[in-house]
Amino acid sequence: MVKFLGLIGMLSLMALWSNGQASEVDSFHKRYTPIADSMEPMNKKTNEFMQEALDLANSENKGCSEKVLYKSMRKYFRNHILGKLNPWLLESDEIEKIVVGVRDSIYRDFKWYQALIPGFVARINDPSGKLMKMGDHLVGTDKFEHFLGSGYMYFNKFYLKGNKIEDALMIGWKAETGYMGAMTTGVMSYADMVANFNGMRFWNHVLAKNIDILGDSEEYNPGPYVTCEDNKWVKVKDVDWALYVDHAWDEGINCSKFRTKKMTDSVKSYIRELETKEERSFSCPLYPARLEVVSKKYTKFHRWLINTEGHKSVK
Repeated sequence: MVKFLGLIGMLSLMALWSNGQASEVDSFHKRYTPIADSMEPMNKKTNEFMQEALDLANSENKGCSEKVLYKSMRKYFRNHILGKLNPWLLESDEIEKIVVGVRDSIYRDFKWYQALIPGFVARINDPSGKLMKMGDHLVGTDKFEHFLGSGYMYFNKFYLKGNKIEDALMIGWKAETGYMGAMTTGVMSYADMVANFNGMRFWNHVLAKNIDILGDSEEYNPGPYVTCEDNKWVKVKDVDWALYVDHAWDEGINCSKFRTKKMTDSVKSYIRELETKEERSFSCPLYPARLEVVSKKYTKFHRWLINTEGHKSVK
């Protein structure tokens, strides 16, 4: 009975978690469906929430406490449960989304014993991720949760606690190869890890106490967004998502890997069917030239963030 209740509890937690993190996005089916660019509404809401977060931090009357600043910001910028931007993103009619249910997706043949989320939980309450357009990029709605939530974990590990960058990168690697990734969804998403990495950059840009990890050029160092004036936090620059979202966020370009060869083969089989049906190539990466561009951008962290091998199995 105890084991049974434990299993039920675990499944309940997975269902709750997957509702926000999603059972992974399908960046192939319906890929060429026309969709509105969400950059402008995302920038607008992000900066509105940034100001609200600063107002909250200042209401504590503790001066320019960085601890209070980050705590206040994380009430708005975190995940689908504890933050505000992600729930707004998922629910807002201002953000047009492409929806692909698990039964129609590249994960349709995943079995429950291969990947519990798409193979079982999604068959009951489909939490499949949605696609949205940000500039020229087609990205999953789940990437913003990775950016803000896991990105802060990277930031805390590397910048606040002073650990090695590899220690921060391992947070995402372990998640994607473990119970937050391949073990439960069957998918190891490099695009998720790129979103994590850029989230770390964003959190560093808030006060810009450190040169950006990608280099000292102006394009990589937009901050600070916030400064201390008269013992209060003041927003001095707007956040622009265009500085963070790139082709590496797109799982059709920065290809995912799958837990086993059998699962990988099932995805490739689906893609061949899609190619026959739509009479165009869907082989990943869809745009090798775009993958080359981001490979150069993240060259120092290539092995952690970019997959140039196409759809392969993790083991």
